[in-house]
Amino acid sequence: MTGAKVVERMEDRKEEMTNKEYSIILFAIYKVLGPGAKGLGSAIGEEILHAMMDEYGLSFEGSDDPQELLNRFTEVMINTFGFAERGEIIKDGNKVTLKLDNPMDLYALQLLEKKGMRPVLYPIANAIAVAIKKFNGKNVLIKEIRVSEKHVEVDMLILG
Repeated sequence: MTGAKVVERMEDRKEEMTNKEYSIILFAIYKVLGPGAKGLGSAIGEEILHAMMDEYGLSFEGSDDPQELLNRFTEVMINTFGFAERGEIIKDGNKVTLKLDNPMDLYALQLLEKKGMRPVLYPIANAIAVAIKKFNGKNVLIKEIRVSEKHVEVDMLILG
């Protein structure tokens, strides 16, 4: 194996371990707090949103169109933040659906399901909820988190 391949493999392994560590921490929060973990959603979402705005250049300036705001969020989440291989946020009336392929926290959600626990907290969805509240003044309810082998979908409802 060449030196470049070794460095590339080390970088891949480092990213894989970081994702797994993040997942284990998220799983531990669920394990300790159970359904009470949902109460952390706004605080976690707010911190993620601030990081995406301050460190990764997410900007909502110049638009009040909810779908455009969600598209900007998706672009930074995928292309800059690197949270998932692919993703989209679909707004249909007061319903919002987040669809992600291979998100970095997939392992944590799969661990929860193996242990018979239902996910009630999804940090990126919480960040979306905070963004909608901040820029449209409306609260968002995270209704359902669905997990499959390689995908996560989150249904949200914009209230009011």
